[in-house]
Amino acid sequence: MNRLSVLRGLTVVAGTSLMALACGGGGGTSTGTSGGGCDKGEFIIASDLPVSGADASSGMPAQDGAAFAVKQHSCVQGYKVSFQPFDDAVNGVHDPQKGVQNVQQMISNPKILGMVGPFNSGVAQAEIPVANQASLAMISPSNTNECLTQDLDYCQKADGFTPKTLRPTGKNNYFRVAAADTYQGPGMADFAYDTLKITKVAVFSDNETFGKGVKNNFAQEFKKKGGQVVVDKDFDMKSTTDFKPFLNDAKSKGAQAIYAGATSATKGCIPRAQSKGILDASVYYLGPDGIGDSECIKTAGDMANDHMYASQGAADATQNPDAKATIDAYKAAYPDKSALGAYTFAAYDCAAILIDAVGRAIQANNGKLPTRQQVVDAVAKTKNFKGLTGTISFNKDGDPTSPVLQIQQFKNGDWTFYKQFPVGGTS
Repeated sequence: MNRLSVLRGLTVVAGTSLMALACGGGGGTSTGTSGGGCDKGEFIIASDLPVSGADASSGMPAQDGAAFAVKQHSCVQGYKVSFQPFDDAVNGVHDPQKGVQNVQQMISNPKILGMVGPFNSGVAQAEIPVANQASLAMISPSNTNECLTQDLDYCQKADGFTPKTLRPTGKNNYFRVAAADTYQGPGMADFAYDTLKITKVAVFSDNETFGKGVKNNFAQEFKKKGGQVVVDKDFDMKSTTDFKPFLNDAKSKGAQAIYAGATSATKGCIPRAQSKGILDASVYYLGPDGIGDSECIKTAGDMANDHMYASQGAADATQNPDAKATIDAYKAAYPDKSALGAYTFAAYDCAAILIDAVGRAIQANNGKLPTRQQVVDAVAKTKNFKGLTGTISFNKDGDPTSPVLQIQQFKNGDWTFYKQFPVGGTS
């Protein structure tokens, strides 16, 4: 969702400035400079994403998207823009402490003025307090746990934190473009009940911040619609490999669908594979964005079919005709099919927003590189960014004011767009 046009340069007005970046042409353009040249210095946009092991099928396409945005907007106000990626996976699975170590490395490098990521909400929970104390701007393409930004009554009890406890300075440095679990779980519940006509479902989670949260929100909405949650289980995924007792219980109670509150890396799709011989293949398998990747399909094996659906917290850029030129350019630069994921272009937007914010902050700082706090302040003022995944503005908590939820179906060998719809938002 980009308008591919000649970069005209950044302006002080956030909305216009953001459109200029999002509509930017190919890499190496001199954005917002006069007389050409990119010799005033350098700043770095970093990323923290899981790009190895089982999580790589989600994290690597997002990293590629962010890297491509930097390549396309490599010179801002006379300063060179570079990209530095970090991997927060340990033994193939996203790891909060590794994420914290990565953020500490970013903080130690004064050239890094912002980061794209993290991918997983549990990692964000650990990283935000560290980045907050250093005023490092974070923009996640994919975090969906509502308690990262929304001070809800149950957050402290359910997740052990609130937005306030994650921000020791009292100021916000964290933003995201994805729809929160307050929408993702209920959105899939509405789809299951209204569209798929499911009335009985079994749910489980990996007992992590993200998985348990989205599972609980799904179950609550499904029951509110009039459906029955016949089995509800939270697993310790480190010690659990056999999901057949859960699946047999679901079968005995008439479950028409399984909802997986988990990610592919936390065994979210193993129950689909193990349901062979227990549940008919026509039983639906539903989940959040954590299972909407190629790793899930690989894990599900021959039980992967068109009765599998996953929600995604960001809009599908291919549904925006203005994004076509940029998408085509990305595909030419990254021709491998694995380089496209649900959050590739959301990550592109995150990087582009950061670059634009730095550009505006440079202008406000009389042409000098801004402080990290000045970058945070500029990101917070982002309004009407014409991005690949839609028009993006942030509210005071760092959430998008107009989030979109997407539903994907596994069909013809891949996750494919099924539908998307706005899910509200706040000003």
